[in-house]
Amino acid sequence: MADEWVMQLQRLNGRLSGELSDERLGDRTQRRETLRQIGELRPLNRLNGEALAGRFEDRLLVGVDGTINSFGSHFPYYVDFLRALAKPSRGEGISLKDIHCPLPPEDEAEAEIALRNDNEVRQRKLANLEVQAALAAIDAYRPAVILMDGPLVRFDMRTKESFSILREKVIQENILLAGCIENIESKVIASVMGDALPSGWRNRYDRDLLWRVLDYGEVLEVARPAKGTARQGQDADTATRIRTWFMQSSREPGVVGLDLLEEQAAAGVSWLADYLFTISPADGRGIPIWLDLVDREVRLTHAELEAYVQLLDPQVRRVFASKRDARFF
Repeated sequence: MADEWVMQLQRLNGRLSGELSDERLGDRTQRRETLRQIGELRPLNRLNGEALAGRFEDRLLVGVDGTINSFGSHFPYYVDFLRALAKPSRGEGISLKDIHCPLPPEDEAEAEIALRNDNEVRQRKLANLEVQAALAAIDAYRPAVILMDGPLVRFDMRTKESFSILREKVIQENILLAGCIENIESKVIASVMGDALPSGWRNRYDRDLLWRVLDYGEVLEVARPAKGTARQGQDADTATRIRTWFMQSSREPGVVGLDLLEEQAAAGVSWLADYLFTISPADGRGIPIWLDLVDREVRLTHAELEAYVQLLDPQVRRVFASKRDARFF
């Protein structure tokens, strides 16, 4: 009897190969020409120390990242340990912490809401913690650049008022705010192109359309923000509009995204893409090395997590512990 998974994978291979084929999306040359309708394809430049010093004027780069470590099993029996870190290129970082636990709900209605949306609640808490770390870094360091891990729209949608404050402060104090996106899940190209989008590109993610299309050391500077990056109901003068660029900053075939506030992107900050390319390892994932360092530092080690868990009452630990931890094989 044939293995059902093998047969299903064969069918899946055929379907995906067709969806991602040159016949459907266009070959590399055709895709590059189409992309030029929405922005500039240009080579990235590696900046030397003198060029960097001129841009930064002895100010700092701050990387911001957050993490969630959990103890427990399934909803609602777990505790999340949330931490955000704003790490400057010189000096000590700023670390903020929070705890999230779905128990105990106030009433039955709240319990139902928590069951449906608890992951969104924890993600909002984490995003807010990261924005608060970025705000604290402005007060402490007045950096030249704040580099957030992830798309700016994530913070805009999940933190609302806090991100609006951050946006206003970076604009007022001439601080570049950028979000670096490793795992691209957007449809910016489709949104910007609108009716001009080729039929084979409909419902395709940016990652699909850009796979193996840019040269190593090349950036697509999209000339305008995608539709819908401002929150519904905002005044046109105060709405957050976000411009997304795409960089081939490593030799891997996939690109990384770079989110910028529209006001700052429109002011001409192409040098920022050059700077991030300069500090991104050629054989890495395309992410600036500083964000990798922040990511490593913000994570709790197993020993740290265990130490915090020991502060919980033994009865609580027993109720929250996963049954799989008691396996004897």
